Amino acid sequence: MCDGSQTEAEVKEAWLPGDLSYGTRIPSDMLVVTLVLCYSVIAPMIIPFGVVYFALGWLILRNQALKVYVPSYESYGRIWPHIFARVVASLLLYQVTMFGYFGVKKFHFTPLIIPLPILSLLFAYVCSKKFYRSFSNTALEVACHELKETPNMEQVFRSYIPPSLSYEKADDEQFEDALSQVSRSGSFV
Repeated sequence: MCDGSQTEAEVKEAWLPGDLSYGTRIPSDMLVVTLVLCYSVIAPMIIPFGVVYFALGWLILRNQALKVYVPSYESYGRIWPHIFARVVASLLLYQVTMFGYFGVKKFHFTPLIIPLPILSLLFAYVCSKKFYRSFSNTALEVACHELKETPNMEQVFRSYIPPSLSYEKADDEQFEDALSQVSRSGSFV
């Protein structure tokens, strides 16, 4: 509908890039990771398609995240533990699928896969103990920026104006004339 009845504000709003919408992108990417990992055991031909999907996503979304989309919020890294837990869950599902598939195919070295889920869980535990605390606490640099107030520019502007040039009327009690100073001290010299 381009009949010329749109205002300039409506045109700006229509061309506004918006947010990256992590809430819909991350779950779909995690689904692709899980599917590619699990089906790579059964049909390894799916791996190049997963690589192409994430390579194109990296090229395109990296540019869009840096230059196009306007972030509506900043999590300061607090989203990473959630993503890491889902990646580890996908990895565990992949390892269980691999163990089951190789067991059905009667692969002789299938028992060697048993330590993999244990090592993955151990790795996730060590990472949670070592790194999760740094993601749950806000960094000092970020915390100090959040506490800063925007200064009152009118007050800053007035502080650089000498009182003699100020447009506000000075209180008479604040300034005394020179004769009252001399009369109190007793002598001028």
